[in-house]
Amino acid sequence: MTPSIEAVKALDGKIFAMLNSDEQATLDFFRAQGRKHGVTIQIENKADPAALASAKDEAEADAILKSANSIVHVTVA
Repeated sequence: MTPSIEAVKALDGKIFAMLNSDEQATLDFFRAQGRKHGVTIQIENKADPAALASAKDEAEADAILKSANSIVHVTVA
């Protein structure tokens, strides 16, 4: 089932590391398919850029972003 636009809008301004499992699932869905729904997801990088650049995959990059209390930003067209 596709998460609602209201659910993804509710993530705007939240700390990435503090998302619950439902919020994380909504974020993951719109990170992968947001463009089809007019949704853009950005995670404000508060981590060390060098550490983030050295991440081997998306999961490692997410862990680095979460450890730095990065913020989720949602834009709906």
